[in-house]
Amino acid sequence: MRTASQELVIVIVAGLLSCRDAASTETQRPAPATAAEDSQACAETEASAPEPCDPATAWDAFEALLREAYAYVERSDFDVDKHLSLAREATLSAETPEEVRRALLLAAYGFTDPHLLVGPLRDADPNVIPTSSDLKIERRGDRFVVAQVRAGGAAAEAGVRPGWELTAVGRRPIEEAAGELLIGGADDRTPRQWSYAATLAANGLRGESRTLGFQVAGEARELSLANPRELAAEVSKRAPLTILREQGLVVLRFENSLGTMDTVAAVDQALASVGPEETLVLDLRNTPSGGNTDVARGIIGHFVSDTRPYQMHRVPGLERRYGVPREFVEHVLPRDPLYTRPVIVLGGPWTGSMGEGIVIGMDAAANAHTIASDMGDLLGAVYSEPLGHCDATVELGVESLFHVDGTPREDYVADTPLEIADLDASGLDPAIIAAQRVATQRSS
Repeated sequence: MRTASQELVIVIVAGLLSCRDAASTETQRPAPATAAEDSQACAETEASAPEPCDPATAWDAFEALLREAYAYVERSDFDVDKHLSLAREATLSAETPEEVRRALLLAAYGFTDPHLLVGPLRDADPNVIPTSSDLKIERRGDRFVVAQVRAGGAAAEAGVRPGWELTAVGRRPIEEAAGELLIGGADDRTPRQWSYAATLAANGLRGESRTLGFQVAGEARELSLANPRELAAEVSKRAPLTILREQGLVVLRFENSLGTMDTVAAVDQALASVGPEETLVLDLRNTPSGGNTDVARGIIGHFVSDTRPYQMHRVPGLERRYGVPREFVEHVLPRDPLYTRPVIVLGGPWTGSMGEGIVIGMDAAANAHTIASDMGDLLGAVYSEPLGHCDATVELGVESLFHVDGTPREDYVADTPLEIADLDASGLDPAIIAAQRVATQRSS
C-alpha cells in the first residue's frame, strides 16, 4: 500500500521510470509488483509477448537504469565505470535468463547497498541483508572478522561473538566464498566490497542452513547454524512492540514493525504507561526491513510540540535528465499524547532504512539522545523496476536521503557512537549499558 508522500514522489519520478512498481517505500520486503495503471498496461504487454533473453540488451537496460535513476551511482569509494565494464563482460557471457539475472545481481552487490537487488531471488541466492542476517563481517587486513552479532539470532545462540575470525563458509575458505559474489579479480575489489560479500556469504543461502568455520584464540571451531530467514519469519509473528523495564529504563523495542500502522497504535498505548521517574528508550535495533514514512511520522509526532523537519530527500535522476535539481524536506506534526520528557533512541546494524530515518528524525525533530553504531546503510527510498528483459526486476533507491542538517543518512554519527551495538564479546548489551549511563547522568 502506498502512502500519500510516496504518491507525491511517484509523480516526481514518473519521467524517470517506465513500467515501474509505483510503491516506493523504505522497506526491504521483496514482493510482487503493485503498479500504477500505466505500468500495469506495460506489464501486461510484456507478459503477453515476452522477448527472447538477449544478455546485451538486458545489460544495456540495467546500466541505463542505474546511470539515470539510481540515486547512489556516483561513488568515491570505488571505480564505478571500471566495475560496470567488468560486470558487462560477465553478463554478456551468460547463456540463460537465470545466468543473466545472476550476473546483474553480482553487479549490484558491488555497490554494497542492501537496497540494490536484482530479482526474482532464488533459494540459491544469498540471503537478503540485513533482514535475513545475524552476522556482520568486516575485512581487516587479510582477515575477515565478526564485527557485529545480532541478538536472538542463531549465531548469537551458538556463542559467536564480535572479534572472532571467520575462516570458512561451507568448508570453503571465506575469501573463495566471498569472491564468488564479486565482479572481477582480487585487485578490483575494495575492503568495503570484500566486507559486504563476506557478510552475504556468512549469512548463507536463502534455501539452506550454514556451516561456518572460525578461529577463536588460536583454536579452530566449526558451527552448523540455522538459516537467518528462520529468525526473520519468527520476528514477523511478534507483536509490533516488546516493552522491557530494567534499572529505570522503559524500552520500547520495535520488532521489525515499521511497515504497519498497528505499530503507531501500539506506541500510542505504550507511552501512557511510562512513569515520571522512568527514562523512555526507543529501541530500533531490530528493524532491518525498514517500513514507511507514515509510521515514522506517527511515532516521531509524539515528541514534537510544533511542525518540525525530520528528513530531507533528493531525486538526482531529475537533474541528470533535465538539469533541474529536486529536493524536498519531510515534516512531522504533533500527535497526542505529547511526550515532553527526555528520550533515548538506539540504532545498530539491524536498524534498516526507515529505522535509520527515525533515528535521524528523532535527533533532528525531537532532540533525542541517540546511541548507535553504524546502522544498516540501506540507501535511499526504494522502487522496483521490471527491467523488461530476461524476466529480471531491479530494486533501487531513486531518492537519496539526508539528515535535515545535510548529512547523508548513511554517514550519520550518533550522540553516543558505538563500535558494537547488539552483543559485545562478553555477551552483554552495550547499547542498553550506554543508555543506563546517559539516564544516570541526566538524573544526577
